[in-house]
Amino acid sequence: MSSDPFDLLELERATATDADVRRAYAAKLKVTRPEDDRAGFMALRAAFEQARHEVRWRDEYEDQAQDCSPADDCDQSAAEPVAGDVTGPDAPPPGLPEGDAQITWAPPEAAYAPEAAASAPLPEPASEPEDEPDPNEADADAAEVQFEDRIGAAMDRLVDTLTATGRAPKVRDVMAIIDGADVAGIEEYQSMQWQVRQFLCDRTGYNLEPQELRIPDWLTLEVFDALDQYYGWTRQPATRIWVRRLNDWMARVRREAALGEIPPEARRRAVVEESKAAAPQDKGSQIWLWIGAGILISQIVRFIGSAGGGG
Repeated sequence: MSSDPFDLLELERATATDADVRRAYAAKLKVTRPEDDRAGFMALRAAFEQARHEVRWRDEYEDQAQDCSPADDCDQSAAEPVAGDVTGPDAPPPGLPEGDAQITWAPPEAAYAPEAAASAPLPEPASEPEDEPDPNEADADAAEVQFEDRIGAAMDRLVDTLTATGRAPKVRDVMAIIDGADVAGIEEYQSMQWQVRQFLCDRTGYNLEPQELRIPDWLTLEVFDALDQYYGWTRQPATRIWVRRLNDWMARVRREAALGEIPPEARRRAVVEESKAAAPQDKGSQIWLWIGAGILISQIVRFIGSAGGGG
């Protein structure tokens, strides 16, 4: 690994700005995490801090260094060693003001030491510089907003079509909404399936305490069957109990809507026939219960009798 922080950050020392250093550090940080590579992270952090230090020093004293003429004392002061001064590639930046001559200069290699970084305390990643928004994340957020907007707009149109007049809407108008191009994808279909069912459950009394089944005037059997055939609630196998409960409620709504389509007298007869059809089943269950009890009792008596005879 190079000991030059600008090489590690892939920047030009002479032209890099503070913003360039921060952006390069943020980009490197995405592939150098402290939990995966402690030594690499420490080296990256040290490079970041040293590069910012050098860029700020360069920017602060650049004008003064350019203003120094050969007749000035800056050349002489730079040539004369002072306490803590070094020469060669580790020398401090040129143009150091005379009043600051006694500042002890630490060369880049001294401040940036990957070998010692692995044993140094781990800095908090929270001090990372602000990074520019990730274009991919921004695109994902925008796509999610667009998805929710399309579903919300489709639901608004559907609710308005179903309930605006208080009368049954035309099935073709309902189908034009739920089968529209803006909600034709798989994810859109699943989201609409859920939201339409939730809307119908709410409007038919599922969320009441206690529950009370009621059919709005606009929810005719024809409208319900069109929605149910498209989304398959009453035919949908479900493993989650709360989904089964919703689908069972949809089946009850469908039965009630079907009864509402026939004349009152015929409806009363249908209800009576349904109750009569259920009664024999209950009676038959009781008969089988008594038969089973009788068999059990007879077996117990026979066992007791055989035990007594053997004695």
